[in-house]
Amino acid sequence: MTDDVSQQRWVGTNEASSAWADAAREVLVEVAGHYPGLITYADLAEQVQVRTGLRTRSPFRSWIGGVLATVVARVRADGLPPLTSLVVNRTDGEAQTEEAVAHARLTCYRRYADDIPAEVIAAADAEARAKEVQAQEAARARSVRPSRPRTPRAPRERAQPTPEAAPKICPTCFVQLPASGICDECG
Repeated sequence: MTDDVSQQRWVGTNEASSAWADAAREVLVEVAGHYPGLITYADLAEQVQVRTGLRTRSPFRSWIGGVLATVVARVRADGLPPLTSLVVNRTDGEAQTEEAVAHARLTCYRRYADDIPAEVIAAADAEARAKEVQAQEAARARSVRPSRPRTPRAPRERAQPTPEAAPKICPTCFVQLPASGICDECG
């Protein structure tokens, strides 16, 4: 918006957040316009402050996440690719990138960049087709389970309750005998 230092003003992060989000989106669309474009958090923070003319003394690490969260929400609402995937900590020697992030970045480049090498597009398309085939095969395997042949089971044998033994009775006094078998009455 302005590069003139005289038109810049110092503000709090909450006051400038919405304007910074608009500027961040513009910057990220420009970055996505050149394959393989990336931008650091620090560079993005500086560019949004320069473009809006709104500066803060707060370190960028304390507010850039909130600005990017706003960008994420707006981009999703507009059905655009995930532009915030282009923001990195460092641009030198980035060792490995998660597959999901790489896919998100390629989606951005496909939308905005004209200079994506044809072999990159072909490789990405081939990988996407392979994953689709793999997913279809996995779905088929889940839906068509080989049935095991049923073997007839022998009927379960139920344990027959054992009938209680009839109590022993004293032949003399006709009283039930204790476990000892000796009558307490007659002895």
